[in-house]
Amino acid sequence: MKKLLLILLCVPLIGLTQITSSPLSTNNSINWLELAEAEILSEQSNKNMLLFFYRENCEYCEKMKSKTFTDSSVIKLINDNFFPVMINGKSKDPIIYNKEEYRNDKPNSEDEPYFHNLFKELVEMKNDNYYWPTIVIVNGGKKKIIQGSGFWPKEQTLRNLRSILYK
Repeated sequence: MKKLLLILLCVPLIGLTQITSSPLSTNNSINWLELAEAEILSEQSNKNMLLFFYRENCEYCEKMKSKTFTDSSVIKLINDNFFPVMINGKSKDPIIYNKEEYRNDKPNSEDEPYFHNLFKELVEMKNDNYYWPTIVIVNGGKKKIIQGSGFWPKEQTLRNLRSILYK
């Protein structure tokens, strides 16, 4: 009888630990989506897409991923209010966006591979240069709302994203 009682008490606790430590838990990381999925969801809802353009071996891109995007308040704000997509801005893979295919068709020997054409379509130069990383906010109608370039610490990310939400 004692063993049965012990089992009945322990089974719910084991179940709870499985739920909270599940890799599918959405409370401890940003729910990054594929671009096609984010486009559909954004069209059907009232949420904007948050496109995070990064490049390989970029110190500030990695800092954004490891510092800013791991903060619980940033995670909650992004997951609750945006459809986030992470895109390599120098990828050689074709990307379909707004029913159009974009490619990276301009290889450059000094900076291989060159900027992806989707990056160049959505990101405006600042001071005759592109900066990494870049966040672009796009609505369900594929209209660009705003872009922000460079590393954003937690406080700046929260301030910038909240200002978009409360406009």
